[in-house]
Amino acid sequence: MQTEALKKLVLDIVSKKTETQTVEVKSAKNGCPTRLFDTLSSFSNQDEGGIIIFGIDELAQFEITGVYDAQDLQKKVTEQCKQMEPKVRALFTLCDINGTTVVSAEIPGVEISERPVFYKGVGRVKGSYIRVGEADELMSEYEI
Repeated sequence: MQTEALKKLVLDIVSKKTETQTVEVKSAKNGCPTRLFDTLSSFSNQDEGGIIIFGIDELAQFEITGVYDAQDLQKKVTEQCKQMEPKVRALFTLCDINGTTVVSAEIPGVEISERPVFYKGVGRVKGSYIRVGEADELMSEYEI
């Protein structure tokens, strides 16, 4: 994603005050979110993948709060991506909005033959998610 496209997406989300089927926002002002595996799994398990945007606080009416440290955030998100099976390879983009840094992680959709992508820490049955609207939901046995 290009920087300008990220800026446009952020401003669109802030104005609409909602996440979507392919966009999740996470506050990362005080550190990297520690539990991303549900979103990593759900985005990987849909054809179009998805984008996690760090630096927007959903609980504060989608306020742009920025990230604590863009470099460390990318490192910690990558570490969480490596805990997925198969591994998730995020593509990061940074942009500055009114002096505040926002980071996006594009999560590619995985070929259907490679699915489901799941969190290795809890296994295939408890670690496979699907995106439903703006929510990450645990897959049923049938969906797996």
